[in-house]
Amino acid sequence: MVCALSLHVPCPPRTGPDRIGAGRSSEVFAEGPDRVVKLYRQPFEPEAVANELAASRLAHGFGLPVPEAFGLVGRAGRTGILFVRLDGPPMTARYACNPLGLLLALRRVARIQHAIHACPAPGLPSLHALLRRQIAGARVPEPLRQAALAALDRLPAGDRLCHGDVHPGNVIATRAGLQLIDWQKAAAGDPAADVARSELVLRYGRFGPAWFSRLGPVRLARRLIAAWYVASYRAASGLPREAIAAWRLPVAVSRLFGHPSDTDAELLAAIERLARKSPDFEKASLFAGPGRSPGLG
Repeated sequence: MVCALSLHVPCPPRTGPDRIGAGRSSEVFAEGPDRVVKLYRQPFEPEAVANELAASRLAHGFGLPVPEAFGLVGRAGRTGILFVRLDGPPMTARYACNPLGLLLALRRVARIQHAIHACPAPGLPSLHALLRRQIAGARVPEPLRQAALAALDRLPAGDRLCHGDVHPGNVIATRAGLQLIDWQKAAAGDPAADVARSELVLRYGRFGPAWFSRLGPVRLARRLIAAWYVASYRAASGLPREAIAAWRLPVAVSRLFGHPSDTDAELLAAIERLARKSPDFEKASLFAGPGRSPGLG
């Protein structure tokens, strides 16, 4: 159980429009020349905030390329974490017009992820248990849910440090090298599950407007980029391809938990394709035809 919420750092009042970044669950504000404060949107999950602080400190303590976390702050009724400031753009912006640079940077990220997996994760929640909870609440037909849970039951729990959301949007390109941020979903688990999650986000995560992500050339490029990333991780780690593939169905179903996204339909179609290869349910009872299943309306 993470107990980081008991740690607080005083935070002086904000003196101007100093927001430097924003995401679905948080905003980042400058805090002087060398620090930033990440404030969570209301409502927020205290356990998730505590988990990010604990995981960030754990990873930084292992010498991983992670911004140092100083502690919790409170401001105008909101809770946040005070971090050292990283000077540089997100990796997505840094390599937006440099495809070769992007591929080389992705290879470096894969090596960073492998280094993360070499570390233990004492005190962090179980990734296996987290996936089970998310699959139980995922927006999928029941046969797909049961197939994902059955697949999960056959997979190892693991005890390695897993970031839970490694992708270019969570990497900052600084002069000192690439730095990995947003440890809110960190957990103790099997490295193959963490890589399967990265592969999934590279292929189906939100990237620009929905119409852009549906373009044939863009979908092909994303599939190739995801394959390159997995190959880069395997080259660094020696992890068998089958170990990652075994996690694809439960990880993909867990992705359909929480806030809906404009890529949900494409991901659900991919889940159906994965499920057709699963021995855990009768295909004839689930699929009425290509891309169709009961319960999809």
